[in-house]
Amino acid sequence: MKSKLVTTLLLFVCVISFAQSKTSKENKFEFEQAEHFLDGYSLNFQYQNGTAIHMEFDKGQAQYEWVAGPAKGNGNKDIPYRSRKIGDNLYLVNWHEVGLKDYLTIVFDFNTMVVHSSIIVGYENNPKRTLKTVFRSGIIDHLKKAK
Repeated sequence: MKSKLVTTLLLFVCVISFAQSKTSKENKFEFEQAEHFLDGYSLNFQYQNGTAIHMEFDKGQAQYEWVAGPAKGNGNKDIPYRSRKIGDNLYLVNWHEVGLKDYLTIVFDFNTMVVHSSIIVGYENNPKRTLKTVFRSGIIDHLKKAK
């Protein structure tokens, strides 16, 4: 039941994100271009399971490296990201790692120093990297904001 709820939520987020990037003949609304509110930010965050990530944003691109846990040393860079400011020091961010077949949606709350992630990992579902979903929260530290 819980996995169905998470999968449904993830599909909803993906559909909304896709729908906002298209303009049909019937829809006269022009949606905003991708914004990069986190350019110049760098931070670490640790999930409750002990894994941790260092992340940086610059010039519309994200990069990350796992700094603790089984994936330590792994990461990715030059990932185009999109963001929305959804409150005071509260940001919704997403990106699609095409090569890895991952889709991430993350909420950064810099007031409470908490991160919430919803991730579809390996949506191609091949034997080397099976499909799974991640729905985790973590604590932000070492935050450096843009000047």
